[in-house]
Amino acid sequence: MATPAVILLVMFLLWPIVVAGQYSVTRASGFGDQSFVGLDNYTRGLQDPELLAAIVRNIIFAGVVVAVSVLVGFALSYLLMIGVRGWRPLQIVLMVPYILPVVVTALMWRFILEPNSGLANTVLRGIGLDSLAGPWLTSETTALATVSVVQIWVTVPFAMLLIFGGMVSLPGEVLEAAEIDGAGHLTRMFKVVLPMVWPTIVMVVFVLAIMLFRSFDLVYLLTQGGPINSTTIATLYVFKQGFINNEYGYANALGVIVGLLLVVLAVLPQVWSRLQRRRTERAERRQAAEVESV
Repeated sequence: MATPAVILLVMFLLWPIVVAGQYSVTRASGFGDQSFVGLDNYTRGLQDPELLAAIVRNIIFAGVVVAVSVLVGFALSYLLMIGVRGWRPLQIVLMVPYILPVVVTALMWRFILEPNSGLANTVLRGIGLDSLAGPWLTSETTALATVSVVQIWVTVPFAMLLIFGGMVSLPGEVLEAAEIDGAGHLTRMFKVVLPMVWPTIVMVVFVLAIMLFRSFDLVYLLTQGGPINSTTIATLYVFKQGFINNEYGYANALGVIVGLLLVVLAVLPQVWSRLQRRRTERAERRQAAEVESV
């Protein structure tokens, strides 16, 4: 019964990885020349300052988006859990940014952020803040921050959904005991709920980080990596090398390098989870030994 899934996995995941590895050691340009160059593409990639700059932008982009998305998602999840009046009907509205197609999201925000007649600048000029109006997506100083804001708008619902799932599983008697003891909402949020859902939050952080390091479509549709490469993240840089500069072999080598970074990022949650489990087991054994000695 697993055969169809295995066939699809091999065809659309494993085989492309093998082909990428094959092309990464050639001088392939997409126009016939596929001479073998060994590890030259990898050596060039590891010494490429533009790739390093793209990875640094990726880290900044992912770090900002993950931090804000998790913080806002946690706050929204808590409001949803305690059932603030009129809040539950809004959960459908809150999920809209995540369920919208990426193309629709990008086109909508390009219209909103259009320098001359876009909604953002029109509102700013209407309330007398003309100095704040500007070319959000076409300025080297604001493009990456603007793309990050749009990505946060898309990512917050996903973070909220995962964190809310962790909150729903919390034992109700603990929250009731905190309420009976007179703990306010902020105290319960940070002193009771946050420690209990912390493993879920860590998982969400790693999941979002992996998603954002693989991000391509939204950034490409908003800025195409410009202006002056100010929003060119790692995946966009690989794309440009392969499909704009026609350095197909080099692009595949860069793709392998970025893929290995993603593998390391994907393994970190497993290592952290295993360390946490061992720490918990040691604490339980120590506690049991203390009880026995008493």
